[in-house]
Amino acid sequence: MNYRAVIVDRDGVLTDFEMAAAATYFAPLLPISLWEMSDRWEAWGAQVGFPCSLAEEQRFFTGFWDALADEFGLDSDSRAALHGFDYTGFLKPFADVRPALDAARRAGLKIGVLSNFTLASLEPSLEATGLADAVDAACAATVIGASKPHVQAYRIAADALGVEPRECLFFDDEQPCVDGARAAGMTAYLVDRNRNEHDLAQGVVCDLSGIAAALRRRTA
Repeated sequence: MNYRAVIVDRDGVLTDFEMAAAATYFAPLLPISLWEMSDRWEAWGAQVGFPCSLAEEQRFFTGFWDALADEFGLDSDSRAALHGFDYTGFLKPFADVRPALDAARRAGLKIGVLSNFTLASLEPSLEATGLADAVDAACAATVIGASKPHVQAYRIAADALGVEPRECLFFDDEQPCVDGARAAGMTAYLVDRNRNEHDLAQGVVCDLSGIAAALRRRTA
């Protein structure tokens, strides 16, 4: 198989969210933990719907922060600090990511990102982490109207790159999403960053240097 593209998940594959730093940011503002705030986030999304565009996302955040501020009777400074929170500032690319994407580009592969994150700001998040220039197409589930592991999500991502699913390598840190990619016809690998080495025969890699390893395996 001649691969023409590689498609990757964002969270856990390209980037890590700095939970400790985010918890430190919110600690002086809210009397609840970051995990409790996450529960409220999910409830808010279920109530008003998760955003499908950047304009909707701005309204989503505004409503959510105001709801929290009202619930806990926050003063104007704390309310303003909530509104000033930018989650993209807490996303950090893993050290292996940029070299792996650059190598994939040199190998002639197009690069896509397919994320189930519940916000529309996938592209701005890639810009904030310095990865946007390495990506040809970014597909957020809320924007494209399909989520992994549904086959349609993978087809949309492949179409965005101008390739067939069978021409794609796919990498995700969740097994159901890997299984969905395989059902769509892609060659897919689970990214398990707790491992120290790849096991391509079992469909598992330890980081995105697995892209080059998978390409070598193709030609071996």
